[in-house]
Amino acid sequence: MNKGLFSIPIYNQEISMEKMLNEVINQVVKADQWGLQEAYFGEHITDKHEKITSSLMMVATLAKLTKKIKLGTLTTNLNFYNPAIIAALVSMADNLSEGRLMLGIGSGANMSDIEAINSIDKNNHSLTLESERIVKSLLKSETLVNIKSENFTVSTEVYGNKDLGLGYFNDLYNKRNDLDILMPVLNPNSYNVKLCAKNNWSIVISNFCSAEIIDNHINNYLDNSKLDRKEAFKKIKLSKLIFAHKDKAKAEELVFSNKSPYMQVINILFNKLKKFDKHTCFGNNINNTNDAAKSILLYGNPDSISEHITNKYKELSSIIYVTVPITGNDDFDNSLENFSKHVTV
Repeated sequence: MNKGLFSIPIYNQEISMEKMLNEVINQVVKADQWGLQEAYFGEHITDKHEKITSSLMMVATLAKLTKKIKLGTLTTNLNFYNPAIIAALVSMADNLSEGRLMLGIGSGANMSDIEAINSIDKNNHSLTLESERIVKSLLKSETLVNIKSENFTVSTEVYGNKDLGLGYFNDLYNKRNDLDILMPVLNPNSYNVKLCAKNNWSIVISNFCSAEIIDNHINNYLDNSKLDRKEAFKKIKLSKLIFAHKDKAKAEELVFSNKSPYMQVINILFNKLKKFDKHTCFGNNINNTNDAAKSILLYGNPDSISEHITNKYKELSSIIYVTVPITGNDDFDNSLENFSKHVTV
């Protein structure tokens, strides 16, 4: 099993974008040095709590600051752009990172983002899948293109010129054919799970999910995948809010305290999801932040966390640590390092 980190990230509204970005960049650079294998970035264009507006720009930023860690988008919202733009940016990000890009795709989780691009009345999920097919074709195209679908047209035939090199799309790094496509999954019986299983894409189970819903996603992927069980498990990744402290008893005391960045993050998440009646992902009868925290948090010392992951999820592809804001308190701020260096899976 791989270990990774996911910078959604979730901060108080008053925290500056510059401070947030510097913290995220620093965390990923250190994670690479500590041996984590995967890093993911969120994407919202109109969210004061979650300020990363382009996950592909984060991949490009970290590409030359890291050496080995794979860099993933969670998600690149394909319905927001013309497929020609996405194909060009994906190619560039993959070449900058020398083939370390993992492409998470989505259609935008925040309705304020959908409103901002004037897409409230559109079938955004269908647009994303339509765009993905075109992007895949463009990345492998070797001639001028003329692609027409229900909602998109990408053509270079009129002004393309072979002698001048105009009208041609760049390929992935070393013309590779193993770009991993991922989708996040949240609520039980998610359509995305079945879709990814059918297409041999990976899923990233949301850190908002209760244990029962995690099991639901895993079982549904296995039931709908044509891969054998072992290979299907390699397509399932789990993100979790994890607090790793050297003292197991102190970890429980700290993680639920008023100073806890974990409670801050969960409070923001819970209130946002409850506002739009999407908070059932936290589990049944979850009515407040404390209940949500008890449902989704994984905390303890490295040994107890290792044991929990191994006992329940050892067949999965990856366990992904969801980052929280830096506090200036080593009890919290050392958690990612403890996870990276001392949690074994």
